[in-house]
Amino acid sequence: MSETTTLEKAPGTASQDYTFLVGENVYLRTFHPGDEKNATSWRRSIFPKSSELVEKWIKEELPKEGKHKRSHLAIARKSDDVIIGSMLIYNGDVGIRVNAGVDPLYGENGQRWLVEALAIAAEWQVDENHQAKMDTEITSDQEIALQQLLQAGFVETARWREMLDKNGKRYDRILLSYFNAGWVERIGHPMEMELPRTGTGEIRPVPAKVVLDGDPPANAVIVGQRVYLRPEDKKDAEYYEKSSRMEDEAFFDIGRHIFPQAKLEKWITDGTDDDYPKYLGYAVCLRENDEVIGSVCLLDTDFVNRTAETGSFFHESKNRGNGYGSEAKQLLLEYAFDVLGLHMVNSFVYFPNTRSAAALRKQGYRECGRLCWLYPYEGGFGNMVLFDLLASEWRALPRET
Repeated sequence: MSETTTLEKAPGTASQDYTFLVGENVYLRTFHPGDEKNATSWRRSIFPKSSELVEKWIKEELPKEGKHKRSHLAIARKSDDVIIGSMLIYNGDVGIRVNAGVDPLYGENGQRWLVEALAIAAEWQVDENHQAKMDTEITSDQEIALQQLLQAGFVETARWREMLDKNGKRYDRILLSYFNAGWVERIGHPMEMELPRTGTGEIRPVPAKVVLDGDPPANAVIVGQRVYLRPEDKKDAEYYEKSSRMEDEAFFDIGRHIFPQAKLEKWITDGTDDDYPKYLGYAVCLRENDEVIGSVCLLDTDFVNRTAETGSFFHESKNRGNGYGSEAKQLLLEYAFDVLGLHMVNSFVYFPNTRSAAALRKQGYRECGRLCWLYPYEGGFGNMVLFDLLASEWRALPRET
């Protein structure tokens, strides 16, 4: 639909041009020039942009989104065709993920319009286009939206505690999924699948802080009893690449992967360019000889809400299962909570990787739900188990003396 066509139509009649994606109060449509005029209401960001920059995005960047397997839709009100929110759809290996929002200034009405828009998208993508599932997220202060989404057939599959900071209060981030009934009938409901477990789940004491007699290792960020963390360097990419092609275990990930050294170098350097980076990666080195044996990181670091996802990887099987990982992870948590001042962290593990899940439980993490049907697996779809950990809980863990 062109801008000219929109201007010629009387307000409240544009939805009549659609045979689908139309509900009782809202409808979904693509963006076009002219929509930048009220972009503050529909952009999914707390950082505003001028109309000129949004218009440039609509004209130049939006047409390229298909290359990234994603698409943007406007949520428009039927009564007057005003855009009240927006929806970003990511196409995954199995289903889709939708980030949607309506301007919070609309209050309770906005929550109801959001639910209607998400229900329209779920029926279109899952019931009509036969996607396996649709995931979306809301926050725990959106109580009306939560109840109505559950009534519309969505299932709460995860809840990360206190992940968002609004007006000085902490709120949970809630993951909801809408599953294809045919797939549920064929392979069962993913929330009812048994989660394999190993280990006792007993929490281990946090290692005592190390006080050095002499100088710290070169470029060390934090030092433990046997290992220390330093920022990743481009030279580490050579070791990471070699280890990926020599991998002899496949259970901890979706199979084995091989990474080009140039790609790894770019990943490392791109993640360290910003003063407030979303990715902070650290090489795990042995104190005795400075050998790199693994890496730990903070992903999707959010310095506004003070949250991050933690990750760890030990590149050779000989360095797994001997305590290096737990020590390195506790150093990362100490850095995240005591240096960066984060409020909570989260992590996830593939269902078959019971060893990593057991390690998270030993480190104090708590199961907070599942990410279901993420990838093809053994004739069906594979799941992840999700974890979270609050700074207050980590500080209350037993300490070694």
